[in-house]
Amino acid sequence: MRLRGVSFSNWLRSHGGKKQEERWLRELYPWPVLAQVECGKELRSVRQRIRYDGAVYEATLRDVEWQPRHGTFRYRVFVESEGLGWHSRPFADEYDMCGTPDGRFVTLFHRRKKELLERVARAFFSRRWSDLSRQDFKSLAVSRFLAAGIVCRVAEQRYRDVTLTDYPNARLSGGYAPMLADGSDLWLGHRFFSEDGYSWARDCAGQASGVVALYFADTKYQFRTDLPSGSAVRSVSEVDAESGGEHRDLIVALLRRLELPSGDMSLPNLEALEAIVRGDEPASTVQVAESDVNEAHAALRRPCRSAVELRYQLAAGVVLNAWIENERARGFPQRKKFYAFKQRIGELVAWARVNRLQGVDLWAERVGRSAHPVVFVRIDGVDFSFHAVPGVHDPLLAGFQHVRMVPGTFQADCAIGPPMGPSTDGEGG
Repeated sequence: MRLRGVSFSNWLRSHGGKKQEERWLRELYPWPVLAQVECGKELRSVRQRIRYDGAVYEATLRDVEWQPRHGTFRYRVFVESEGLGWHSRPFADEYDMCGTPDGRFVTLFHRRKKELLERVARAFFSRRWSDLSRQDFKSLAVSRFLAAGIVCRVAEQRYRDVTLTDYPNARLSGGYAPMLADGSDLWLGHRFFSEDGYSWARDCAGQASGVVALYFADTKYQFRTDLPSGSAVRSVSEVDAESGGEHRDLIVALLRRLELPSGDMSLPNLEALEAIVRGDEPASTVQVAESDVNEAHAALRRPCRSAVELRYQLAAGVVLNAWIENERARGFPQRKKFYAFKQRIGELVAWARVNRLQGVDLWAERVGRSAHPVVFVRIDGVDFSFHAVPGVHDPLLAGFQHVRMVPGTFQADCAIGPPMGPSTDGEGG
């Protein structure tokens, strides 16, 4: 016999008043697997092999107990799985399912008070990286749980003058309910990708005077960005930076698919890079990972207040330029549209000119037959150059210091990656 109605939605109908994190934990239980468990007493200690979403689970009914006080049976089920890739988390957990004598599902809870995801979250937010096992940590379910925790912490800091409360029907993925709300004055929700954030904000418009969607990663392809009045979509990185940037490293870990700080500060082979700069050896194509693109987009959403932040954001621009060039080389010419990030580079250059930061030099000059000047930024000996930066044209060249580059010179620490050659259409980095 299988219990009827084993699902998070049914659990939520009678447990909507539970605390937010407890609801999230329950949402991430293996509901579709538990719904397939045969609960007959004769199946105690028998391993039941269950397939779901490409992963294989083994469920063992360990005990069946009648609970006269509640008028229900308690079924203790042990679920095991090694997981599968990024999407499926591993399990080795015991759950208690309760049902009526006629087989109707009543409730479900973890046998232990502190389960794996709670321990992972505690270590993550305390930055105890050594306490996080790769096998238990790197999965989509963990990412969703931690993302929700980050959003709540960032929102509570940014909107501390507003009375935000948990919204009982909020889901970690999908649905239209907000994660936090201030009555009908403000709804605050989140999605991982910006495109989904825009969609959520449009769908929820009118439910509250203000609707704000927070997102982690910019969608890398074209999508709708129109919004009704009273709606806004913002990057979690940007909102966090406005409140001091306390969660910056945690956000980057999420953007990089739960890649934790490693402390690996090893330098590239400077001799090999110098040979490339001098033209003695050809530069290999730089392969930019999706995690690099996500981090770069998020970096350029942050406000810039220092030379260190300026260097980081310019490096993000170099990463995006390399990714676009690679995409176009693969036969996707429409990726040229993503040069919109140059608008942000123009803003950074203008900010650096006004603030005259120590250790930062700016100049613009024409290179080769390009119709547009190339903007150069040198920060503590690291050189960045960008073609076709908005706002940098002939009338503005007088505002820059002009420096003639000496052929063959090499800055030993300017290796953000193998240098990109000048673009033939004036759009290179």
